[in-house]
Amino acid sequence: MQLSATTELEAVNQLLKAVGESPVNSLDNLGFTDASIARDTLRTKAREIQSKGWYFNRDYDFYFTPASDGQVVLPANVISIRPSTSETRRVTPRAGKLYNNDDATYVFAADSGPIVEVVWMFDFESLPEAARRYITVTAATQYQAQFQGSEQSYGFTKDDEKFALMALLDEERSYEPRGNMFNDGTDVSEIFTR
Repeated sequence: MQLSATTELEAVNQLLKAVGESPVNSLDNLGFTDASIARDTLRTKAREIQSKGWYFNRDYDFYFTPASDGQVVLPANVISIRPSTSETRRVTPRAGKLYNNDDATYVFAADSGPIVEVVWMFDFESLPEAARRYITVTAATQYQAQFQGSEQSYGFTKDDEKFALMALLDEERSYEPRGNMFNDGTDVSEIFTR
């Protein structure tokens, strides 16, 4: 089953198609319909999958510039946040802001904002195609199981889910630093540097 999930509307229509429902022309004013349930299922899966943090939505050393009052208010699309390995302070999110646990304050010096690892939540259309495809297939699996409960159809969609995950993981690996046993292994590098 080939999925083309370039927009959220197309993805919702793929979910509807998986259970034999007619497609919709718009995601506006859906009310409480099968299409609205499909849209909500897709959005829930998108958040769940993005919360794991991937190459496309994670920054390892993100610097937040404090506002004029010294506080750092977190943007609404932050899913998770933790101190970066280069951050010496214990920094945690609290009440929608960053908190300096070491000094027990929300205030950071203007030239010393926190450096954090942050996972961002992006709109469906902003995601890479492999991520959209995986989100769509996993949402379709869940939606179909809830809607029909058909074991035969569910198994077919689960196979698609495995292939979509493999494609996303392959893409994830292509963005990892290129390491190998000759460059990164301490034993081998010691031999080469003799």
